[in-house]
Amino acid sequence: MGKIKIPSETWVELYSELAGVMVEYSALDAVTTINDQGDEVYTEEAQEKFIHCSEIFEDLLGHYFTKEK
Repeated sequence: MGKIKIPSETWVELYSELAGVMVEYSALDAVTTINDQGDEVYTEEAQEKFIHCSEIFEDLLGHYFTKEK
């Protein structure tokens, strides 16, 4: 059975959403802060965890889906 093709935008949305949920679920402290421009952003620790989780979920998605070009 072949892998399901999904648009690149959906691919990114999926792993980003999953990584964000994992970061928030696993946090003991707040995961966001307000930067100098007044925007809400991840803390440095949460950003590192988000990147790590994104890599894990993107690898996992690759087992079941193929990105459309």
